[in-house]
Amino acid sequence: MKALVIGATGYVGSHVAKTFAQRGYTVSGLARTPENIRSLEEQGVAPVEGSFDDLSALKRIVGGYDVVVMAAMVPFDDELSVMDALVEGCTQGDTQNLLFTSGSGVLSIESLDGRWSQYTFAEDDPFPFPARPNRAMRIQTEERVRSASTERLRTYVIRPPLIYGNGGSIQIPQIFESVRSTGHACYLGHGLNLYSAVHVEDLAEAYALAVEKGTPGALYHTVSGEANFRSIAEAVAQVTGTTTRSLDYAQACELWGKFWVDIALAVNSRSIAKRTVADLGWQPKHIDVIEDIRSGSYARKFQGGLEAYSWQSHG
Repeated sequence: MKALVIGATGYVGSHVAKTFAQRGYTVSGLARTPENIRSLEEQGVAPVEGSFDDLSALKRIVGGYDVVVMAAMVPFDDELSVMDALVEGCTQGDTQNLLFTSGSGVLSIESLDGRWSQYTFAEDDPFPFPARPNRAMRIQTEERVRSASTERLRTYVIRPPLIYGNGGSIQIPQIFESVRSTGHACYLGHGLNLYSAVHVEDLAEAYALAVEKGTPGALYHTVSGEANFRSIAEAVAQVTGTTTRSLDYAQACELWGKFWVDIALAVNSRSIAKRTVADLGWQPKHIDVIEDIRSGSYARKFQGGLEAYSWQSHG
């Protein structure tokens, strides 16, 4: 089977490409820059030149693959038009499986003082809360992809929570960044709010299982545990030999930027993976994000220098 991973040079996409290759797929990656081409070749992934600036050309490209994975990050405003183009290209071509990477930010509940929320959601549970801007846009994209399933084209939405492992992530490097900026491992308010979590290798496994066993049109969560942000900050402080510090909302926005605080740090986003386990037999192998920070990939990366933790590189 031929697979095209869009975003194969990124954190999630590179692990998806590796997982597919280990299963015997012939894997290509969309290359939008000369740097992407070199990176893909170093990974053993065949580069295919293309860009979101030319969606007509992208439609022609994707139709030549059995499996197409969208794992690249694009602005929320652009996601629907990009996925419209991918759906059209896959439908007109020979594609059998199209997978879109969403995120459990669509389930986020505001927590400006870092309080814990009791609410958690399986894949198609109702969400009885006001829609935050990212939810309003992304749910449209999820529904567009899911509704595009036909007898010829099977579509899936993968909705991960906080992704960690192998030294990457978005939220965890932000807390390492706070050590460099302030001398403390910082968290918001009480620090009891949280995202559910999944290791990036377990997440990549879910993509492959969806292709092999999935229900067309399904939404799949990927969750292997939870840890609140204060506990994460305490683990970072242990690794860096510093102390923790609670920030109020204004201080957090000054440190990390309002956008990232609002979507990643000043919310609860709790999910469970009922359908993924039931449909796919998915069994995550990594279950302890705190231990990974204290003595696993994050501790090892810190030993290579705090400069390696510029969290913006993972966005």
